[in-house]
Amino acid sequence: MNAATQEAATNAVLAQQPQRIARINDQAEVLGEIYQPEVNLAVWQRNLGMEIEHYMAQLAASDRQVNLRCLVGTGEEIREETTTQLNRVLPDFDGREALVDNICELVEMYQCLFEPEQIGIRLATLQRAMCPKFHVDYLPARMVTTYSGAGTHWLPEPEDGNPRIPATEPEQFEQITTGDVALLKGDGWFENEGFGVVHRSPPVAEGETRMFLSLDFAD
Repeated sequence: MNAATQEAATNAVLAQQPQRIARINDQAEVLGEIYQPEVNLAVWQRNLGMEIEHYMAQLAASDRQVNLRCLVGTGEEIREETTTQLNRVLPDFDGREALVDNICELVEMYQCLFEPEQIGIRLATLQRAMCPKFHVDYLPARMVTTYSGAGTHWLPEPEDGNPRIPATEPEQFEQITTGDVALLKGDGWFENEGFGVVHRSPPVAEGETRMFLSLDFAD
């Protein structure tokens, strides 16, 4: 099969795939929609609560930085292990327990949804965008949320035949609200190659800080 024939065959297969869509709801159960073949983004809209917002305000005023990268197992000790890791890096301000409980809940939800052998946790305060260009992740599914600052930008699937990842930065995009929890399906999901959600980190304004959490498969 020559290159032109192979490309035509690939395009024919892709054309038969359903249009990828986002599911957005204020109920946590929406995250389970990520298992639907046509869904490449599931967003749980939620409020963080006053305790966590108060903690984030104290953290911003203190100018303290947080940077955690770790792996946690997914056995019975998952909450205890996650709590230990978080308390190691989070300053002891009012509301820390509420924030730790919130993150532990998300880790447990991720474990329940996907049952990975291990979960990779990244929690960081950021002064610049980690991944400023629109791109697709080559992994099954990543959970993200932002505790302060702007949320992740994402692009709906094009309906006019344009490239999924634009050559230039588009002026129109969707954005995940601060506090909301999103599952981003990547190209590594079974039978989803070529359809991972296109997204990027938002810019961070000078003098501002973004607190970002991501959870990944780490088998």
